[in-house]
Amino acid sequence: MSDLTPAAVLGTLAAGALIKHLSAAYIAKKDFVHVGRISELYVWPVKSCGGLKVQAGQCEKTGLFHGGVGDRTWVIVSPEGGYVTQRQEPKMALIKVRLQGNSLSLDAPGMPTLQLPTKPQTDKSQVGNVTIKVDTTEYLDCGEKAAAWVNKYLGRQGLKIGFSAPDLSKRDAITAQKLWDHNAKKGDLLSFSDYSSYMLMTAQSMNVLNSKLEKPVYILNFRPNFVVDGCEAFDEENWSEVKIGNVQFRNIDDCTRCLLTTVDPYTGVKSKEEEPIKTLRTFRCRSKYGPKPVMGICLAPDSLGDVSVGDPVYVKYK
Repeated sequence: MSDLTPAAVLGTLAAGALIKHLSAAYIAKKDFVHVGRISELYVWPVKSCGGLKVQAGQCEKTGLFHGGVGDRTWVIVSPEGGYVTQRQEPKMALIKVRLQGNSLSLDAPGMPTLQLPTKPQTDKSQVGNVTIKVDTTEYLDCGEKAAAWVNKYLGRQGLKIGFSAPDLSKRDAITAQKLWDHNAKKGDLLSFSDYSSYMLMTAQSMNVLNSKLEKPVYILNFRPNFVVDGCEAFDEENWSEVKIGNVQFRNIDDCTRCLLTTVDPYTGVKSKEEEPIKTLRTFRCRSKYGPKPVMGICLAPDSLGDVSVGDPVYVKYK
């Protein structure tokens, strides 16, 4: 056997080091790595109305809870059995919510406070059906007083406020009809959210968007549950799993955006320039999503537990 030359030895060592480095990088990519922390938490009790900015919450199967109130647990139901949002009624943004004991208080300009019980008894005679996207699910009618309040504020007739009581049916994200593949699994339940029980955004992604806008917009335009600070802009799209404290989530899809984001959450007025959607379309569209730009990611929980502002965020990369 011939002796190895010094060059051959160095080449062998270099190749070995490269293989070791690539192996370590591959293993690290499959492990959870720290990317930042939770800077903001939001619960949006009534679909398409104002939210609660909270310091802590409980992650349940159907969404983030705080003080016994869950995310998108109430919905405004149209006479036809559909749902009403800021897309049709932008002034819904001005309906503010707050917790008062066992009630959720709703306030709106020119209106008296409406009190909704957070744990109403389910009367089967008051259960109706509402269609969210392509799914039909049950709701408990919150009564004539609640209906009169929302109809007067919006200048409509025939609207109702519905509640997703714990013992009523829930939707499943796996049934979402998309033109692309997604990572939802059977049992990814939700109440009245469009598609997923949780949505995450990053402060850095918002900063990039606002740097491109003549008039910056608010994180509230996008209505996330989790805001992460400390990572690279749009890095969230590369995450397959997310761990906040001890609660683990699965990234089921990018979050496609619509004209609802053009409603100013403080004035209830749509942007005439259709911002920020117009600008998002210049750099945040992906071929599989068509004309809808993406911002943030949709999550489903694979474990349950408590989360707080300041919690470290760990992720696995795709």
